[in-house]
Amino acid sequence: MSYSILSDREITALCKISPPMLDPFVERQEGKPSWGLGSFGYDLRLGRRFLVPLGGVNAVLDPVDFPRAHFRHVEADRVFELAPNSQVLAESVETFHMPEDVVGVAWGKSSYARCGLLVNVTPLEPGWIGRLTLELANLSPLPIRMHIGQGISQVVFFRGARPGRTYSEKESGGGYQDQPGVTLPY
Repeated sequence: MSYSILSDREITALCKISPPMLDPFVERQEGKPSWGLGSFGYDLRLGRRFLVPLGGVNAVLDPVDFPRAHFRHVEADRVFELAPNSQVLAESVETFHMPEDVVGVAWGKSSYARCGLLVNVTPLEPGWIGRLTLELANLSPLPIRMHIGQGISQVVFFRGARPGRTYSEKESGGGYQDQPGVTLPY
């Protein structure tokens, strides 16, 4: 077995088994900004649910003692407009069931990057299951309109030998295992 970046054929094979690596799976690129299978990756779609920080409060964002009350849930049907110089947590449409020998790394899409949107996603670790939380930061002095159900980020998958411990086996407990959508720090 070779260890390398996964091609469209290998991604498709992992999405046609049970459980699929990602679901729903679109076998070709569609729309604009695009979503679906690319040559060496998969373009994720932006989901409907967001966690928006409340403005004007004296809170410190501390991942050890997170001020959960300083965020509000927002659902959008067609678009979400991100204010200049702000950030929001969002979710992907797709749910993942990462194989124990595959890791995913995500980047933003070029159309949004050219608008000033920075997409930050931590690696999709081997054995992780859930819907992806995306951190979206508007670096622009102008609002950015994001389209629900359209492409927001691209994931590239790499296969290696199974690690000594997968996400659910980590000493820290894999706290984001089975997250159902956009999730604040634990």
